[in-house]
Amino acid sequence: MSDSPLPPFSPVKENRPKGISILAILHIGGGILGLLVTPLLAIKLVTGSGIPEGLNQLGLSPILLIAAYLFLFALAASSGIGMWRGKWWGWHLGAFYYLYSIARNAGALVHLPDVFGAIPAEALENLERGPEFYAIKYGGRTLVHALIYLYFFKTNVRQFFGAPNKRKWNPLLTHTAIYVVVMTLRNILWD
Repeated sequence: MSDSPLPPFSPVKENRPKGISILAILHIGGGILGLLVTPLLAIKLVTGSGIPEGLNQLGLSPILLIAAYLFLFALAASSGIGMWRGKWWGWHLGAFYYLYSIARNAGALVHLPDVFGAIPAEALENLERGPEFYAIKYGGRTLVHALIYLYFFKTNVRQFFGAPNKRKWNPLLTHTAIYVVVMTLRNILWD
């Protein structure tokens, strides 16, 4: 028997911030949809005409790319469930999701000169979108996700999850350490 009068997925929790409700719904929906679609992507990546070769030229393994998508979608879905339920682990998973996204998009932004520098000038002119589009895209994503990450540290958000309002650096350091471990594992597997 549970001590809580609310069922596990109750749509009502007294003081859930609206932003957390929105993020939870987006994470659950996007995560589940992504997990359902990933097998189709896997088939396309492995059997698609020229796709495996193109990924190999970029130094990407189709299997690790699929594993990365599965990781992100599972992280999104599980963080959404935890956020909806107001669980402390949901706060950590949700916040980590955005820290991870900040790092991914900032990394893409930093590598844009390398990517576009490798494209011959005549081919660069024929591209539908130039480097400026991608700089705005990845820079904008980095900024928006940084703002969402900071939102997780608001007093009312932390109170909703039962998080202490002091020592705000500890979660940042924890999330960063987890990111370093994940990237280290990815780099070991990628080589």
